[in-house]
Amino acid sequence: MNEARAYETISRVLRLSRAPSTYVGMGADQGSATRLADNVITQNVRSEGAWLSVECAWGRKHGSASTNDLSDGSLKDVVRRAEEIAKASPPDPEFMPLIGRDEAKKYLETRRWFPRTLELTPLDKARHLVAAVRKVKSRGLRVSGAYSTSGWIYAIGNSAGLRGFTRSTSAEIHLTALGKAGSGWAQELAEDAGEMDPVRVAAEAADIGARAQKPSDLPAGKYTVIMRPAATAELLSFLIYGLDAKATDEGHTFMRGKLGKKVFGGNFTLRSDPADPRCPGGPFHGDGMATRAIDWIRNGTVENLAYSRYWAKKKNKKPTWGPENVIVDGEGKAVDEMIASTERGLLITRFWYIRTVDPMVPSVTGMTRDGLFLIENGRIKRPVKNMRFNENLVDMLNRVEATGEPQKAGEWSGFLVPALQVRDFNFTSTTKF
Repeated sequence: MNEARAYETISRVLRLSRAPSTYVGMGADQGSATRLADNVITQNVRSEGAWLSVECAWGRKHGSASTNDLSDGSLKDVVRRAEEIAKASPPDPEFMPLIGRDEAKKYLETRRWFPRTLELTPLDKARHLVAAVRKVKSRGLRVSGAYSTSGWIYAIGNSAGLRGFTRSTSAEIHLTALGKAGSGWAQELAEDAGEMDPVRVAAEAADIGARAQKPSDLPAGKYTVIMRPAATAELLSFLIYGLDAKATDEGHTFMRGKLGKKVFGGNFTLRSDPADPRCPGGPFHGDGMATRAIDWIRNGTVENLAYSRYWAKKKNKKPTWGPENVIVDGEGKAVDEMIASTERGLLITRFWYIRTVDPMVPSVTGMTRDGLFLIENGRIKRPVKNMRFNENLVDMLNRVEATGEPQKAGEWSGFLVPALQVRDFNFTSTTKF
């Protein structure tokens, strides 16, 4: 699927529609992954597909339908289904008119398509992973993980003349180095697979895993912690839900009444910038509105919330939608420097099984995983058993003492976040592993 074919398909669907207002979105994707366990490649998988969705409207009565069959007959059928649903639906008070063609002039040019990412074959990935396995085995450990690559295109068009097209590639490798009594983990993400080094990932996972063997007990309590970027990303994903303006104004998030106020520590800034080459985003949102750089939180002050077009009009605000990517600025302090400045604390590799306790605080709970280390007098002293935490994220982000260099991390490649040094992080219980 390319831009010309996508636009031709969208135009064909628009011609089929009898509704005065029609919006079409379509996409195509392909992805592959090579997985390994206990030093052996266990699986190569590949998938690809395409889909199209159409929304038809008469006034505020609207309906949508979708299909993964792009044949002529299927396109005609999906348009008719959308029309029938629209006619049978009650008027939607939040339905907004189509965005006009001039919005496309605001679309940013972002470089996030790298053909060599998609050119990697299972054999290429296997060669990289063989070298990674050797690196881990040299430390007396076993390795499991995956090397994934994907690419997708997304195109939009409507009966008001708007057209938009974007495409992206992504690559991710994560490896867990396991010993008899402990494990280490590392990850890299990039749009361009050529920027990643599986052996480097393996070396980091192996280093953490080797040091994590035979963890000992440590009492629960409050500790200064140093979170690697993966751990930072995992926690902050629970914070951005509070940025929705409508939910906030209706009293459903912890941000109510906080717009324009200093809520977080002065060294915490969270923003979006789709043009940032370190973490590029798309040029438009789902309805066709152009994306742009936005400061959500600047030096601890809540500067913006995410307004849909409907809620922005109701509240006389400029629409923003939600974060296209999540960037947390850092001061560039190395993790080793943070360790050296810590009298007593814990180094956290990552978290897992994080769940919301109270979204109105917001408080979350979860556990550490794949390497937790006691720091004493500026040095890593020993590995300790994993611990469960309960934390108020707003309070936590008022206790940040140092920040590192932002890195891509997390399950979603749209996070660019630093390591954090946080005092009085609250651990509520210990585990047996």
